[in-house]
Amino acid sequence: MVRVLLVAIALIALIVQVDSDSMPWRMIMAKPGDRVEIGYYNPKNITRFVKNAKGVGQEHVFRVCNGKNKTKCGFWENVKTKKKVEPKTTYNKKKNLLIIQKVSALDAGTYRTPEYDTVDLYIQTD
Repeated sequence: MVRVLLVAIALIALIVQVDSDSMPWRMIMAKPGDRVEIGYYNPKNITRFVKNAKGVGQEHVFRVCNGKNKTKCGFWENVKTKKKVEPKTTYNKKKNLLIIQKVSALDAGTYRTPEYDTVDLYIQTD
């Protein structure tokens, strides 16, 4: 009975380990002013978690244009204030790339799709 319990616990631990390892997580390093391209496969939107100039955490959402959402797509929107946020960003559907034209230190953070395809963007400051 004890062996069966130990085998069951080991199997559950293995499943949890395999499941957490299968979530895509990438890192990108860029310099201020660089053009950054992040590959995502067919997302509806991308959320980023960044800090503003005062160091306060913020959440922004970028909605990929699909023909039905023309007024709400193609730019970063602050989730809390509902205002547009820089920088100029586009999504190339043919190449499946989120393109940030000129990154700054304020663009550093975590970028994530609803499917948890996650990218940490680091901006080199020195």
